[in-house]
Amino acid sequence: MQIPDDRAPLGGPEGWDTAHARYEEIDDRVRAVITWVDSSRADAVAAAERRAAGRSLGPLDGVLVALKDNIDVAGVRTTAGASFLADNVATADATVVRRLRAAGAVVNAKLNMAELAWGATTQNITYGACRNPWDLDRIPGGSSGGSGAALAAGYCDLALGTDTGASVRIPAALNGVVGLRPSVGSISIGGVLPAAKTQDTVGPMARHAVDAARLTEALTGFDPADPYSVVSTGAPATSAIGKPLDGLTVGVARSFFFDDLDDGVGERIETFLGWLSDQGTTTTDVPDFGATGAHEHWTRIVGSEGASFHQERLLAHPDHFSPDVFARVSAGLDVPAVDLVRSLAFRAEYRTRLAQVFAGLDVIVTPVVPVDVPMAGGPDSRAQTMQLGRVTYPWALHDGPTLSLPIGFHPRSGLPVGIAVTAPRFGEAVLFQIACAYQDVTDWHTARAAVPAS
Repeated sequence: MQIPDDRAPLGGPEGWDTAHARYEEIDDRVRAVITWVDSSRADAVAAAERRAAGRSLGPLDGVLVALKDNIDVAGVRTTAGASFLADNVATADATVVRRLRAAGAVVNAKLNMAELAWGATTQNITYGACRNPWDLDRIPGGSSGGSGAALAAGYCDLALGTDTGASVRIPAALNGVVGLRPSVGSISIGGVLPAAKTQDTVGPMARHAVDAARLTEALTGFDPADPYSVVSTGAPATSAIGKPLDGLTVGVARSFFFDDLDDGVGERIETFLGWLSDQGTTTTDVPDFGATGAHEHWTRIVGSEGASFHQERLLAHPDHFSPDVFARVSAGLDVPAVDLVRSLAFRAEYRTRLAQVFAGLDVIVTPVVPVDVPMAGGPDSRAQTMQLGRVTYPWALHDGPTLSLPIGFHPRSGLPVGIAVTAPRFGEAVLFQIACAYQDVTDWHTARAAVPAS
C-alpha cells in the first residue's frame, strides 16, 4: 500500500552536511557519537544521483542511519563502548548493514553506548558521558543511549540500537522517539558484538513510526549465517498502517507494571489509553502472568551468557573493564548450572503462558519506564539501571515485539514520556498500525530538542 509521506529526509549531500554541522556544533556536550563516518558523504551523493535519474532503491535510499557501536561496519572501528576495543576495525558489514546498503541507506555514524551494552545510563567512562538533548543535565538511557540521543539531536533520520533487556526501549522513551524490540530472531544479530545471544535483538529507532516500520521491514528476514535467526511468519511491518483500530482488543497489565508509577508518567498513559478507547478498541485488564519473576531469571540467563562470552578476558585482564561492568559481567561466572537450568525453564514456560494471555488480545499496554527522565550524576549506574529497567525485563523474556512510542511530555519536567505496546510473536504490524494512527492525530513526535550552541 502507499503510505502518504510529505516529509523530506535528511538524506542526500545537503542533508548529510546539515546533520554533520549539527554534530560538530553540539556533540561536545551531547556526546552521542563515537565515530563519524566521513566517507559516507559519497554514499549520500550517490543516492541523490540515483534518485535524480529515477533509479531509487526504495524509501530508505539516501536516508541517514546511525548505528550503535556494537554493530560492525566494514572499515570502521567497532568499540562496543569498551576501551580495549578502541582500535577494533571491522572487516565485514553486519547482516543488518548489508541490508541497509542494499536499500540505499547511508550509514553516517557509530554511536555511544553503555560499555559492552551493560547498563541503562550510557555514562561511558571511555567515550564520554552521553547526555539527553532535551536536557543536558539528564541521561539518555541505555544501553543504546547514543542512538536515542542522536535521533533527538538531529544527527540522522533513523538509528539502530540493540535490546537485550531494555536497551532500545528505554532510550527511545527518554529521548522522545520510537524504538522497537523486535520478535526474537526476526532481525539478524550477525555481526553484532553480543551481550547475551539468546536475548539479543537489533532494534530499529526513528522519530516517526512510519519510518521505523519501513526500517523494520527492510531488516526483517532469515539469515542462514545466524544460528539465532528464524523464518518469520508475521505480516510485513507496514502492512496494517492506515487500517482503523476499531475491533482491536487492548490489554492493560496494571499488576506489577503500574506499581510505584510516577504520577506525571501515569497521567500521560491514561490519556493514551483514553485515545485508544475512542478509536473503538476494547480495553481489558490483564491478570498477573508472572512478570514479577522475570528480572531474576533474565539476570541469571544474561549474566551467564555474558560471562561465557567474556570469560577469558575477565580472568586474564580484569583491568580492561570499568569496575561497574566487571562486577556485573563477572557475577555470571558464579551462577550454578542448576540455577541456570531453572531460569531457562522459567523462560520457556513464561513464553508459553504469555502466548495463552495473547490468545484473546491484540496488544498489551504498559509503561516503558515508571519514572521521569533521571538526572545525570544521581544514584550509581547499577541503581539507575534497576530503576529504569524494572518493568522492561518481563518483555525482554517475551519472544514477541514491544514498541516504545512517545506519547507526550511530563507535566512537570517537560521531558518525554513513552508507552510500551507489546504484541504476540511476529506481531510487529499491529504495533505500527497503532503507532502510526496515533502519530497521524498528534504532534508530540514532531517536537525537536533545542540544544543551545556553546
